[in-house]
Amino acid sequence: MTDYPEIRRFIADWFVHFDRLDPIEALLPDLHPDVTWDMPDVDTTLSGHERVRAWYRGVLETLQRPTEHHVSNVAITPGAARFEVLFRAKTIGGECLEARVQENWRFETRPDGRPLITHYSAKFLQEADT
Repeated sequence: MTDYPEIRRFIADWFVHFDRLDPIEALLPDLHPDVTWDMPDVDTTLSGHERVRAWYRGVLETLQRPTEHHVSNVAITPGAARFEVLFRAKTIGGECLEARVQENWRFETRPDGRPLITHYSAKFLQEADT
């Protein structure tokens, strides 16, 4: 049985981009052009990369750099990953945010072994004011 080290590294690297609030161009190459993007506060009239861009624009307009994402309880199977993320951030207005999120990804495996995310879902498990 494999522990999927390539996928685990990919997940860790993915959240480094989010912690730094890197430009969206750092994330889009790992998302299928028609990705299903199921996130809170997303414009459901858009699809694929355009939906991701709109969501991320809102993130950049709301949050200060850096943010924190702590990944735990990772379960990987061929073509899917499920894990929890403890998210911490500060809004541009200075409010502290903290949330526990359940993430579910589906992906295709590219020739180099890296995933190409086809479905990205994040649902709040717990929110707390800090």
